[in-house]
Amino acid sequence: MSLTVGKYTFSAWLRKGIGRSIIQTDTLGASGGTVKERATVPVDVSVNTRPVHKEFKLMGPGDVTGISNSNVVRTEPKDWVTDFEPNYLAFVEFYDEDLPWRYTPAAPAGARLRPWLALVVLEEDTDETPGEFTIERRMPLPVLKVSSSASLPPATQTWAWAHVHTNETFADASQFERFLESLQQPDHPNSDRIISRLTSPRKLKPNTPYGAFVVPAFETGRLAGLGQNPKDVDAQLPAWSGAPGAVELPVFFQWRFRTGENEDFESMVKRLEPKVADSHLGIRNMDGEKPGWGLTVGTNIGQVVPADEKQTVLGLEGALKAPTTRPRPSNVDPTRQFLQELQSVLNFPEQRRSNPATAPLPVVSPPIYGEHHARKHTVDVTRSGWVDALNRDPRNRVSAGFGTRVVQENQENYVARAWKQVQKVLEANRLIRLAAYAMRASEAVYVNLGAKFSTERKLAFFGGTLRKIRGSPTTLQHLVNQSTLPAAALSGALRRFLRPRGAFARRITRADGGFTHEALIKDMADGVLTAAPPKKPGSDLVTDDSVVKELPPAVPGWLQWLLRHRWLLFITLIVLLLLVGLFTGAWVLVIGLAMVALITASVWASNHPPQPGPGAPGGPGGIIDPGTVVDVLNQVSPRSDFGFVEINPVVPPRGGGATQVTTATETTSANPGAIGFTTVTTFTPGGSGRDSAQAEAFRLAATRLEQRLTIRAAEPVRENFDLDNAGIKLSAALNPLTAFPKFVTAGVKFDFAPTWLLEPEHLVPAMAYPDFDDPMYEKLRDLSSELLLPNLKLLPPNSITLLETNPPFIEAYLAGLNTEFGKELLWREYPTDQRGSYFRKFWDTRGILATPTGESASATSEKSKDITPLDSWTSTSALGSHRNPQRPPGEQVVLTIRGDLLKKYPNTLIYAQKAHLARDSNGNPQPQREPVIANVENQADIDREIKFPVFKASVDPDIRFFGFDLTAEQAKGAANPQTDNDDWGYYFIIQQLPGEPRFGMDIAFEPDDNSTTPLTWNDLAWDRFPAGQMFVDTSVQPQNFVPAGAGESLAQWGSDSARMANILLQAPVMIAMHAKEMLEGL
Repeated sequence: MSLTVGKYTFSAWLRKGIGRSIIQTDTLGASGGTVKERATVPVDVSVNTRPVHKEFKLMGPGDVTGISNSNVVRTEPKDWVTDFEPNYLAFVEFYDEDLPWRYTPAAPAGARLRPWLALVVLEEDTDETPGEFTIERRMPLPVLKVSSSASLPPATQTWAWAHVHTNETFADASQFERFLESLQQPDHPNSDRIISRLTSPRKLKPNTPYGAFVVPAFETGRLAGLGQNPKDVDAQLPAWSGAPGAVELPVFFQWRFRTGENEDFESMVKRLEPKVADSHLGIRNMDGEKPGWGLTVGTNIGQVVPADEKQTVLGLEGALKAPTTRPRPSNVDPTRQFLQELQSVLNFPEQRRSNPATAPLPVVSPPIYGEHHARKHTVDVTRSGWVDALNRDPRNRVSAGFGTRVVQENQENYVARAWKQVQKVLEANRLIRLAAYAMRASEAVYVNLGAKFSTERKLAFFGGTLRKIRGSPTTLQHLVNQSTLPAAALSGALRRFLRPRGAFARRITRADGGFTHEALIKDMADGVLTAAPPKKPGSDLVTDDSVVKELPPAVPGWLQWLLRHRWLLFITLIVLLLLVGLFTGAWVLVIGLAMVALITASVWASNHPPQPGPGAPGGPGGIIDPGTVVDVLNQVSPRSDFGFVEINPVVPPRGGGATQVTTATETTSANPGAIGFTTVTTFTPGGSGRDSAQAEAFRLAATRLEQRLTIRAAEPVRENFDLDNAGIKLSAALNPLTAFPKFVTAGVKFDFAPTWLLEPEHLVPAMAYPDFDDPMYEKLRDLSSELLLPNLKLLPPNSITLLETNPPFIEAYLAGLNTEFGKELLWREYPTDQRGSYFRKFWDTRGILATPTGESASATSEKSKDITPLDSWTSTSALGSHRNPQRPPGEQVVLTIRGDLLKKYPNTLIYAQKAHLARDSNGNPQPQREPVIANVENQADIDREIKFPVFKASVDPDIRFFGFDLTAEQAKGAANPQTDNDDWGYYFIIQQLPGEPRFGMDIAFEPDDNSTTPLTWNDLAWDRFPAGQMFVDTSVQPQNFVPAGAGESLAQWGSDSARMANILLQAPVMIAMHAKEMLEGL
């Protein structure tokens, strides 16, 4: 597996703002520079066409007397860590990526620029040696008094120990430059992907306390921090020099730590050697010469040994064993005298109980483990079922006896926890008993009363329950509210008002002898009767109808047309009168009638102006139902170019995305003093056949406005109430045999189908048993680690090997636990039938088996169990065959590591990965070479190639076990694989968990076993430098070390701080060991 470690980019320095314009080049500590106190920046301006040159002084180290601790995001090591690896370097990280160079009074000298801060690491005093410093409290800053400047890093190399760290890579330098340029923005988006770091070049000693201090690197900063005036001090003068003597430095930030032994992950993991487990590992001798209980012979159950050796010595195994370990004896001979006598002793209590001639007195005898779970109270040594195999074989009985002893030594704890778990069960049983009593009592009432009611009578009598009864798909109360049956007809008030012997009911029955409350409900449900006429609006309420009634009657359309064309009508009348005068000769009469008509028409027209057309505002036809307006709005075709026009906006809108903005400037006239205004049209085009964003908003606003103007609610359409459906649903819900089981199951959480609980005969008190999720190997180990793995001493230190689980031993041990605890619960008067499986978990899965999203905690807990419940074991099944189906079956391989590695690095990544056929650079198969592992890039690759541990265990102080879903044969693979289709087995891999970057070197140089493998900077070690060197010196190259990795060369050493960071960056370590190395001889 090739885990992808974080990809980083280092840069030697970073400056922002005007500091990039400083003109004085960094002397790198060789001199104090050419200016005093502060660096200068030239500024050229033009004043009245005359060029003016000025040089401004910038703030420098002498102007700073403190930094905020909130800027520190990480220290390595953390404060007060006591076992830091001495081959690593201490460092501090800042959130502001330019902080170390922000006040540096110089411009970079090539790729080198000194920071104005430095990190120094000094030894603290101990009982054996004096310290290198003391701390004195002063103002404005604490003062670090260094006894000798030799304890400080070279002042001419501080440029090498500050760099910028970016949490990503870039395709080329220009892309990185663009990224850095983006940081110049005041609110740049990349701020969380980049930090700055100060590193100390101090080589640390093992088991030594240290103090780490952030101090000023320039003399002006040192004097300011000490409360002195830095005036007339050279701006680039270092805060200390190589001259001997004490040095006082103000402290901006500090922390303490202590180193551990001179070892790191790489050195410790390389000490682990693969070993083949001794065949005696996991088994030891047990002598049963005097078994007791009246047995006259020793434990000879079939073993064949030389005549000069004891016939009663058996091989007692543990929960783990070597793959080559073999049981002694391998088979049990049921004809042996010991087994016959043991059977008689074990079966004696049951024989006595079943004999009516004997007194029913209890008998004390050796236990039959699992007898209550199997409902089998005798043993037959000729059979091989799990109960018989467990109780006839002394080895299995001893394993079960370990479980008995664990319960006896921890009984108070387990019983207290059992009572705590059962409290809820007892409370539930109390509710169940009450519910069962209420159910039977209610059943009598219901059968004799409620069941005989008609549907109408039930509705009237149980009307208060309708809101809790489903009528499909909604409640009966909702169906009533939507029907012709008023809810008041089912109210208790009306029921009392119409009670048969009431005064009102007697008056009604005198007038109508057939009237009943039931008949009233039926007629209303069928729509025959209605409770009241439709409601009318109040007389003071203004409605659309009332407004229309108050308006004058509308003028007919034909008359409105004539009024709009009145002069045409007048001309027609004149023509008619002329014709009458022409034919009759009565001109005087005609002229008189014309004048009267003219005067009358003028007066009438002045009092009757032309009426607007239908639907026009202001006219009788202009009052339109808002609902109609909503319908019209919904029918208007989409307007994709609809937009809003804003005049003289305070801030002209700026188009974003697909929004289109059109701006036009207009004036009221051509006069220069005329009022001018700006119109801004904004719209976001809609898609094909859709409104623009503005049209959609306008349509929605107009629709909501018209809906608010509506003051008449639509009359609901009520349907007849379905009495037949209501009768069926009501009867089913009111039946106590249905209602009470539902009430009880509503408070029960279960993972199985609830139909069983809904049967009334199943409404009985629960017989629950406590469930302990403890990994019970721990209690066995606490009795003795030899019980977990006999002959544990045969595991050599700093070794790694493969063992196997021993399912028969584990099941026998768990059977003993459960049998003994069942007896203890019975003795404590706990509600039990002694058939509970209280302990089913042997191995530890904490931190290994997580709860997936959407899975309940109980389901995850069930997956962690090692065996199925004992009461489900069939009588003919073999001991050791009852593995939880959600756990791997059979004898699982267990990676065993003995050493200090996992004590110091408990989060080490351990897994198994498939091995594959090796190939050369041209892709040709190389079966003679060591197999390889494939790159893993996604989850599918992980599922196919990798197996992670499924359980773990430990024995203090230094032994760790990791179980895998593999057998020894699967892990080893084929004996002589040649092709891709052959089984190449598995590698077991130990890998340092990738995390935050760390810097340092290996403790000792250890070249690769393959001489053709080129050296890389990752192989650099401290022993490549002169002994006694206190600091990493950029002027001293490593001895006998020439890196030849991709893009690597010795010339990179000491070139700039970015390359030094890359050289000293420590990559996570991984070693892989093939299972064949630990399974030879299998």
